[in-house]
Amino acid sequence: MGKRSSVQQFRKAEMISHLGTRPEGVRVKHALDRNSVKMYDKQESVLRIETTINNPRQMKVFRTAENDPEGPESWQKLRKGVADLHRRAEISQKSNERYLEALSAVDAEPTLAETAAEVCRRTRWKKRSVRALNPLADDDAQLLEAVSRGEFVLLGFRNRDLRGLLFRAPASADVRRRQTAKVTRMIRMLRAHGLVHKIPKTHRYTVSPKGRETIAALLAARSANTQELMKIAA
Repeated sequence: MGKRSSVQQFRKAEMISHLGTRPEGVRVKHALDRNSVKMYDKQESVLRIETTINNPRQMKVFRTAENDPEGPESWQKLRKGVADLHRRAEISQKSNERYLEALSAVDAEPTLAETAAEVCRRTRWKKRSVRALNPLADDDAQLLEAVSRGEFVLLGFRNRDLRGLLFRAPASADVRRRQTAKVTRMIRMLRAHGLVHKIPKTHRYTVSPKGRETIAALLAARSANTQELMKIAA
């Protein structure tokens, strides 16, 4: 038995999260475009994180071009063969580490007030004032949930990835431009508060270690019901 949820992304990619229970244990899987991050609970004794890359076309490796092996090195598309195996291993290891860091945020020691204080007030970024985050507002909570999805652990997320989660498919090019601009402002806000970082030389972003801890705490507090909070306060 298992639970599966998916969000239609762009034309050929679908993001999938699946929770399954088997005789060997529990498996959580997040997949996007045939690449996945999985977590296994082996006989309730060993926790295993595994990244599988079946479609490397969106990943890069720093090497010479195949048609010019003596030429300068640059960022090239990752190949499926063993030639770029070292880079596949590096990407997979970083993905596993980010997933484990996200899990560690569940047991963070700082109080909610300490965690939320910094992001819930205005800040400045690149000499510009940036608004405070309001995790109790539906729009900001939806944004936090979107950027922290397990499917983005491997490659991070792009502006259009968030558009597919936050908005309906645009009816016109003008609507699409407005949505893109709005998501750009959202990402700028998250970067200003240190919740996400830009991946160098790409248009992708990834949640920072601080962001994983802060987002996990804010979303958990938002979803807690009044009865649970009263028991804690008692």
